Amino acid sequence: MMQHGLMGLVFLLFSTSLIGELRVVDMVVNSYTEECVGEMEGNCLLVQEGDQIGTDDWSLFYYEDSIEGFDYEPGYIYHLKVKKKKIKNPPMDGSSISYRLVRVMSGSVSSTLSASSPGGTPGRRKF
Repeated sequence: MMQHGLMGLVFLLFSTSLIGELRVVDMVVNSYTEECVGEMEGNCLLVQEGDQIGTDDWSLFYYEDSIEGFDYEPGYIYHLKVKKKKIKNPPMDGSSISYRLVRVMSGSVSSTLSASSPGGTPGRRKF
């Protein structure tokens, strides 16, 4: 009986540590990019995650640390489900977190686009 209790405790501790390593999160990707400066220069996606979604607060997301399986197209605002996983031994010049697309929940043309813009008439896009 005590052996089963001990095994249950070990399983609980192990499963709790795994939960911290891999999470599925909601993420919103803005319709345009911004220039990144610092260690890595180039264009960055603007993203919101968790409690940040729906606010005016956007975070820079480096292309090099992009979301595996996600093809960004400028002019669209995307709502994504993403697997966020901590990398155990990340490269010194890379991210300590990997992102993998689970599902595109929605994608809509940015309301700042006009009908003559490359994105066309504002509206919803099927994914």
